[in-house]
Amino acid sequence: MSEDHRTTAPPGLRRALVAAVAACLVVGAASFAVGRSTAPETTAAAGAEPVARQSAVPCQGGTYTWFGVREEPLLTGVSRASQKGEETPLAAVARPRKAVDTPRGAGVDTRRTLHSLALHIGEAELGDGDADKDSLAFADPSRPYDLDDGGVEVDGDGVGTVEWAQVTTVTGQFRLECGDGRTVHGQAESWTVDGAGVLDCQEPLTDATSTARDAALLACGGDEPANTGGKPEAPEDARKTS
Repeated sequence: MSEDHRTTAPPGLRRALVAAVAACLVVGAASFAVGRSTAPETTAAAGAEPVARQSAVPCQGGTYTWFGVREEPLLTGVSRASQKGEETPLAAVARPRKAVDTPRGAGVDTRRTLHSLALHIGEAELGDGDADKDSLAFADPSRPYDLDDGGVEVDGDGVGTVEWAQVTTVTGQFRLECGDGRTVHGQAESWTVDGAGVLDCQEPLTDATSTARDAALLACGGDEPANTGGKPEAPEDARKTS
């Protein structure tokens, strides 16, 4: 008679083995489920693009809201203090710019934005026709600032005359609500032409503009009346005492 060598585990041990196998199956099933649920999301995230790239289409329609608008004088050119009978041309000291700064890919039109800023400050009117809008220098980024050669010529014995030129820079922040529902924030700047002035280094600057004082600092001596506010020195012969 053959002997049966199979052994049977005690009931308690069998229950422990079944529980361990069941636990392994549950963990494996859970891992499989997690893998299936996260894989599509990982693939989608890898192919996603930043919002700025997705919104590279033009921002059409919509409404501008302007805030923090500043208008400030800017000295753009100054001559050196003239000598007797000398003509002194203007030299550039600063150059204003026309620009619109927005996040990359925002699709904001520069000319349209500058025209909106012009409307905001009164440089343009709502009733302007298309021809006037196209010819508005304030909103045309292709028109750079050109400093006139200028120059003054002093007649007689006068010396120390300085000419200067200036513009008014206009800078403002805006919020643009596009027609497709996007909202874009940015900053724009341009300038208006104010003109030029003349000062005498030998005369104190009374009620002078900030650009005139800047011009005096650049062109006149630090101890001259235009910078010190003092009275000009009398001619040598006038200072003789009897």
